[in-house]
Amino acid sequence: MITLAYTFGAVRIAKQSALVQQANAVESLSNVDVICLDKTGTLTANRIYLQKVFPIGIDLAKLEAILADYAASTSASNKTNDAIATALPGSRRPLKLEVPFGSAHKWSASAFADGEGVYVLGGAEVLARAIGLTDDLNATIREGADRGLRMLLFAYSPTVTKMQDAAGNPVLPPHLQPLGILQFGDELRHDAPETLEEFRQAGIQIKVISGDNPMTVAALAKQAGLSNDILAVSGQELAQMDEAEFTQTAEDSTIFGRITPEQKAQLVKSLQSRGHYVAMMGDGVNDVLSLKQANVGIAMESGSQATRGVADIMLIKDSFSALPKTFLEGQRIRNGIADISKLFMVRIFSFILVIIAVGMITFSFPFGIKTSTIVTFLTVGIPPFFVTLWAKPGRQKMDEGNPFLHFVVPATLTLSLASILVYIYFFAGNFQPILNWIGGSITFEELTQLITPQNFRAAQAIAETALVTIQVFAGLLLLLFLKPPTPTWVGGAPLSRDWRFTILAGLILVGYLLLLTVPFLQTFFELQPLSFSAIFGIGLVALLWAIGVRSVWRHSLLDRFLGIEINPF
Repeated sequence: MITLAYTFGAVRIAKQSALVQQANAVESLSNVDVICLDKTGTLTANRIYLQKVFPIGIDLAKLEAILADYAASTSASNKTNDAIATALPGSRRPLKLEVPFGSAHKWSASAFADGEGVYVLGGAEVLARAIGLTDDLNATIREGADRGLRMLLFAYSPTVTKMQDAAGNPVLPPHLQPLGILQFGDELRHDAPETLEEFRQAGIQIKVISGDNPMTVAALAKQAGLSNDILAVSGQELAQMDEAEFTQTAEDSTIFGRITPEQKAQLVKSLQSRGHYVAMMGDGVNDVLSLKQANVGIAMESGSQATRGVADIMLIKDSFSALPKTFLEGQRIRNGIADISKLFMVRIFSFILVIIAVGMITFSFPFGIKTSTIVTFLTVGIPPFFVTLWAKPGRQKMDEGNPFLHFVVPATLTLSLASILVYIYFFAGNFQPILNWIGGSITFEELTQLITPQNFRAAQAIAETALVTIQVFAGLLLLLFLKPPTPTWVGGAPLSRDWRFTILAGLILVGYLLLLTVPFLQTFFELQPLSFSAIFGIGLVALLWAIGVRSVWRHSLLDRFLGIEINPF
């Protein structure tokens, strides 16, 4: 049944344009309460365009010509360079030095072989610390960032150096001079507000982790529908924090900008240390560390091979809008598995208790191969299939108690008791010897002698059929308690108002009554004929059992007896 649930889930998720690469990811999705995602490709459409160039101490036409050649000559292209090259077509020139863009340092540099000096393009606030801009220029950068625009700074140094430290890390050249501020626009995804709202409805927190300016990311996030009171923090600020402060900031903040790959993984780890089940979404090689650290890794189809290789789920055609539906599918599967586990546990443990009790009292085995198959097929064969098929999404409340124990333990104990009593009655013909044994007037050996009939085999066969009947009747009533169609049936599980399970139980009941009354089916399944009064009496016992177990559930009798809190209602 669990394998079948995973299969159903994988098929449904595939229909939502997501490919499941690890089977356990289907169930893991149901536990996710925090998702970390990048701005690019999620809030935005992964397409940027150059809006405007602000020259600083240089003619605009000359600046645009340099930028055009810079973008055309870069060997390691990226979306920023592509946007510049699209807006400002240039000529490819040979380079004598190049520092590719990196997520850790947030800038790139190139020195033309036929020119002097080195040009640097990077995040405005990153290069501004090395250059020292005027208040007017800083205001221009802040204004653009507040509007959700991507602000980059283009600078020049007349000195060409190795641009590496002793450890091989990129180092900015000295004497940098600003040449211009570049303003890029991001195309907001049309479905971003709806997708974020679906995340909220699924009870999943959103953390936006980006390499861009945190103010820019925050502005775009607000345009996409996140609340206006979100907190934003930069990677530089995080680098100054100790572990405790870092963890608290990861919990409280929503927007993280100018984040390095190592900080991404550390953010995921910090959230996990607070008890969160974290999903991480990425597309580049710099996301591999955080994807491996996350409980569920999600990759874009357009992402790098390394990213797709370590991810648990891949979004076909980069369909970000499929994610909330995927998480809901995970919740549906988890709920279905939890429900069928309850049915199976009640069946297994009630079987064990009945076998032990009947074996001790009558020195016989209460079930045959065919009769036990009937009970199993009708109570935990057919119903779990439909429980899995009809499961609904939703997050179960676990902080107020344990719904699994609340359902399974009372049902198991009371069903075992009812089954044992029915078996003994049809085996011995009355309860008087058992009452005498409970009262202490006879010994256990005398009890076994008194309840053992002269025609042992015939009595055992009748008792076995009666036991199968009470197990089937109670098992079908248990299905109604699992998915209560009306408040009358509420006790072991919350109200579902889904009548499909009641109809299913009725159809299975009709099928069993046919097995019990049609001579050919009786013979084949080794069932003994029962009179109408016997069937009615067993049905009455099943009804009394249902009333009794409902009372145990509703009055938390087991909770009080054990002195623990397991009642989630």
